[in-house]
Amino acid sequence: MAISPLQLLRPRQLPESIYVEIINDLFSATPSIVVFMVSQCVIGTVIFLETGDRTILGLTLLAVLVSAERIWMIHRYHRTAEGRKLSRDEAAGWERQFAIRSVATAVVVSATGVRCFILPDPAVHMLIVGVISTYAAGTVTRVAYRPRLALINLFIVAIPPSIACMAHGGLIYISLGLVTLIFLIGAFDIIQHAYDTAISQLSLKRRFAGLAQRDALTGLANRLGLSENLETVIAEAQRGGHGLAVHSLDLDRFKAANDLYGHPAGDAILKEVARRLTRLTRASDLLVRLGGDEFVLVQTGVAEREQAIGLASRIVEDIGNYYTINGYTIEIGTSVGIALLTDEDLAPEDLLARADQALYQAKRTRSGYAVYTVAPHLVPSPADGDDFQDHHAVNRRTVNSR
Repeated sequence: MAISPLQLLRPRQLPESIYVEIINDLFSATPSIVVFMVSQCVIGTVIFLETGDRTILGLTLLAVLVSAERIWMIHRYHRTAEGRKLSRDEAAGWERQFAIRSVATAVVVSATGVRCFILPDPAVHMLIVGVISTYAAGTVTRVAYRPRLALINLFIVAIPPSIACMAHGGLIYISLGLVTLIFLIGAFDIIQHAYDTAISQLSLKRRFAGLAQRDALTGLANRLGLSENLETVIAEAQRGGHGLAVHSLDLDRFKAANDLYGHPAGDAILKEVARRLTRLTRASDLLVRLGGDEFVLVQTGVAEREQAIGLASRIVEDIGNYYTINGYTIEIGTSVGIALLTDEDLAPEDLLARADQALYQAKRTRSGYAVYTVAPHLVPSPADGDDFQDHHAVNRRTVNSR
């Protein structure tokens, strides 16, 4: 397939998770930048000592300064991204910072190459050809998954020195300049292949990770999915100042229905429960089947306690509606325990434990749902001093008829 630079320069919209991971990979380049800085310092110093050219010395110092600033930028990135997932906009901002400094490095290398070919010493020419070739190879391998940036760097670092090389005169220098430009054209295909391979691998990685975090029966997130995502959801809620509620629920009388009508009927009930719960949630919520008849729903954007209670009430009502399975009409119920995110510094497992304790209280009192704890400024203290708040007792019975 023919590859053109215009095709590589055309922007391609990637899923946010893949894009953020690609940007994160960009900022793992500290070792290669350190190697470049040291080698540029050594070679620039040697050329200056051999030629006494102060322009080379100045470009060498500039290369060291740019490299040091890039290393500091990478440190700032990792400090910012530590323990949380960046948004697309944040990742795009960091990509712009990386691109500016990467292009600045390419400009310094290119200017050094042009200056070296102006000098008459063939040994200097040999050294700078090695520098340019190494830098170009590093660009192809480290930056290929941002093809526009890779191509811009290659154009900057290859074309001006190639022109200066050919202007030096002589068949060897003209040939060297032309071969460099030919290699530049060949890099288009290498970058395209490296980019496509990286995107394909990341897509497969995300797909398999998603499958590992999904419950095979209901299609909901599973226990691993909850473990992987709950901390992120809590962190985002805390950063945005938004409330959050964890609803822990299990099904009442499900085991009796499963034993009476068989596992296929039980599976059908669980699928329908998952469908009804999905209908009650929003895209930003996290819905999980922990296993058996246990579910967790993480409700985001909870501005006040009544929102969590309202959702729990709808869950109890909706799950308690009849199920028609294989000609049987089956009625089950559910109990919901609610834990609201407060100003306390709670770990995800602590929030889940509170929801489980509220669930136990709801089942013990047959109240349908119970709230474990809430933010003090959102609800008055209970008159009886009990942490649990019980509401709207629900007393249902199982009706199984043919």
